Amino acid sequence: MADRTIRDIMEQSIEELPDELRTVFVACVVGGMMPEQFAEFFALTSEAVEARLHNAQNLLVIRQFSLVFGEVYWFDDGRSERITNAVMDRLFPRR
Repeated sequence: MADRTIRDIMEQSIEELPDELRTVFVACVVGGMMPEQFAEFFALTSEAVEARLHNAQNLLVIRQFSLVFGEVYWFDDGRSERITNAVMDRLFPRR
């Protein structure tokens, strides 16, 4: 039962990814396509594909983290938000 719940959450999170990230993620991670193959097929640079794959994975981790901990540790003040943002920026730096 837990496996089904986890699968449902993952599927929903993947569906919510932006199209350009979801396509790369599904093709490479779910479908097993090599990023280089994807780049060639869609006329992209391999760097662009790697970046999209990395961004998709980061978004999925953030969404899963927020699903698990989002409501458990809820603080409604500016200081907590600043600390949370600083931690997330360190964990998942923006390019």
